[in-house]
Amino acid sequence: MASLNFKKYAFLMFLSLSVNSSDALLTNPLTTTGRTFISRDIKTPDPVPVAGQEEALELMKSGRMYRYNISPGEDSVVSKCEQEIAAYTGHKYCVGLNSCGSAIMLMMKCTGLKPGDQVLSNAFTFGAVPSAIEHAGGKAVYVESDYNHVMDVTDLEKKLVMYPDAKHVLVSHMRGKVG
Repeated sequence: MASLNFKKYAFLMFLSLSVNSSDALLTNPLTTTGRTFISRDIKTPDPVPVAGQEEALELMKSGRMYRYNISPGEDSVVSKCEQEIAAYTGHKYCVGLNSCGSAIMLMMKCTGLKPGDQVLSNAFTFGAVPSAIEHAGGKAVYVESDYNHVMDVTDLEKKLVMYPDAKHVLVSHMRGKVG
């Protein structure tokens, strides 16, 4: 079983919470507003600490990277990491997923998307976004982007009129461009 250090380093790696100097990427999540704020450019990559790399390598060597090959599953590194992230962020639950597409599909299901529901989404996006809408049972309706790759507000207004039953608008950001 990987040590507690691995989970902390994995958390730092996956959420880019490690530090380059004395300035932390995120502020304390237990602020008066209850929200976490990014305090520097998120495009600046952070190196994964050597100790985290070593822990990850040991975990990969063990082959115990999933909750499904450890009994009980609650003892897996994934489950323990979810519990720590939930506690750190102040949420009751946390579910680790394999991709943004899976996360979007689950999010759409949780918002009450019904089979055939129309979901307005920007046309300038990664393929996982419309795929997630379809896998959740929805029907993607594309909103054009303007010259700056931002969702075209005029086309959005037009699509809202054309598709009055649409209850969801999914805006995705692509390649550093705000949707």
